[in-house]
Amino acid sequence: MSSQSSPLVPALDGVSGGSYRLPPWIYPPAEFEPIETGSVYVNLPAIGATATIIQIQIPTGHNGIIRGVGNNFVGGGWTEGTGAVLWQISRDGAPVDGYDSIPGSLGNPSNPTIHPSGFRVFENQVLVLSVTNVSVILAGQLSGGRLIGWYYPIEYEDQNLTTM
Repeated sequence: MSSQSSPLVPALDGVSGGSYRLPPWIYPPAEFEPIETGSVYVNLPAIGATATIIQIQIPTGHNGIIRGVGNNFVGGGWTEGTGAVLWQISRDGAPVDGYDSIPGSLGNPSNPTIHPSGFRVFENQVLVLSVTNVSVILAGQLSGGRLIGWYYPIEYEDQNLTTM
């Protein structure tokens, strides 16, 4: 890759001719593509069951970052934080650190929480936001979700990086 196709800034040490590439998961390059699932809602599943709210696959040749997460509950019979409903975000079936057994809303789909560091996603990974009904009696409730971030060409990645 030529230096013209990657964002470069002067070296921090002030040595002339030095440079470093801005991390594409912090500063999206010009070739980024947005990850924007929009607000998605599903019926709350039966007690003991899990429903997928959002499922996306990271495109081949791209890595990315999720910076915004929204999830919520619509309807009666649930109190925030009780654990009667739990959300999870997983990559390839494994929970993302810090996003397993979420007992409350992280923002909501119309106003997601923006996480300064977010979490990385890598080419071909399947990302799932799901909801599990632990103990809420069904009465037409819904659960919603939204994910926001961006993809970037994998060539911007540090070649020494290993995937999560």
